[in-house]
Amino acid sequence: MSLEIDPVVQMAARVLFTLLFLGTAVHKLRDLRTTSAITSRYLQGFGLPRSPVLAAFVTAVLITAEFVAAGLCAAYPSGAAAAGLVTALLGAYALGMSVSIARGIAPEDCGCSWAGTTGQPAGWALALRNLALIAVALLLAPQAGARPLEFADHAGAFSLGLFAIAMYATADVLIANHGLLREGTS
Repeated sequence: MSLEIDPVVQMAARVLFTLLFLGTAVHKLRDLRTTSAITSRYLQGFGLPRSPVLAAFVTAVLITAEFVAAGLCAAYPSGAAAAGLVTALLGAYALGMSVSIARGIAPEDCGCSWAGTTGQPAGWALALRNLALIAVALLLAPQAGARPLEFADHAGAFSLGLFAIAMYATADVLIANHGLLREGTS
């Protein structure tokens, strides 16, 4: 018995991750110097020495991987490849944040907030958010169920994907504001 996902649900997840990784890649490209500095801080969390060359290289790899992830999510069928890359990126980012937080050297800017919340510090809520996104990314892996799709199915999937990215952006702002509110009451 094989697991099948409704194609509308899978298309919605594809829209979500296409937009998410296009947004994050473009956000990182806008200010490569800052992105590289943030990457350097995460690398230090893993005990690697401060190296602008290494940070620039890892930053370039991550941005390229984000563009590839967006392309795989937009291309059909690429289920297992898209799920694998999206899961790997989200997992790596969650791990990087978790290690940095646990070691007390989390960056003041997580480098992940393209939804209008710059300067958001890496925190446990962001690492948990990535784990929740990994659960959604796993919907890309199974074969979509074979059924004829109508225009309404495509429109519904696109609308659901847009709704999901809007919820992502809303959660991003809420997480950022929660941190700011805690700072204001201290």
